[in-house]
Amino acid sequence: MFAEVLTGLNLCASTGDIGILMAAVLGLDTTDRRKTALMRHIWRPHRFRALLDRFAGRVPIPASRAALLAADDPWARAGPDIGRRTVAEIDRRIDALRADAATKPIGERDLSAVETLLSVRETAPCALARMRDIAIDLPAITPALDRLNARLSALSARGVDVDQLGFEASYGLSLMEYYDGFVFGFYAPTRPDLPPVASGGRYDALTRRLGQGTEIPAVGAVLRPGLMLTLEATHDR
Repeated sequence: MFAEVLTGLNLCASTGDIGILMAAVLGLDTTDRRKTALMRHIWRPHRFRALLDRFAGRVPIPASRAALLAADDPWARAGPDIGRRTVAEIDRRIDALRADAATKPIGERDLSAVETLLSVRETAPCALARMRDIAIDLPAITPALDRLNARLSALSARGVDVDQLGFEASYGLSLMEYYDGFVFGFYAPTRPDLPPVASGGRYDALTRRLGQGTEIPAVGAVLRPGLMLTLEATHDR
């Protein structure tokens, strides 16, 4: 629908699927606590990467945290009790940090598979084939890849040339924080200074995250008419 509306503006489309990366995180051989932390920061690439490195043991524990975890009595030199957190909440946090420090690192095979997945950026069929290879080491993403394959077939049936459709596994991770599935954007290749002229995707889990308890399947997108008019004026000249 959006491609039809944007006909004549000479735009190119980029697509992605945040659900594939989410499936990869949930399939890691690590604790639920670590998976939850990674899922919480999946839309913040730098924080997500830092957590991966920490959970894989690639970076040392900060000296201040190491001292805290090694202390027999963390409260011995804590100073006055200020702030809104209770002592019990802080104790639970320290216990969680100790448990995490005792957890084995994420294995190199899992880590390499996620890093390779994040680097996928090709035409959609080639991207799917490459991610099928990654699924050999990370089989948890296979159902999500099957959904991508079905989506490409549906797009093709509607006249979309999927062989020329771009796909980026990391697409939308820094700009589309409540999306959790298929995402897309349309760009003007001659105006790299402009943001997406249109973008959108699927966000089934938004209602659950807002405390409604259940997920409601939902898709949405936005057109930016100001950018459309700018491009139309450029073409008219």
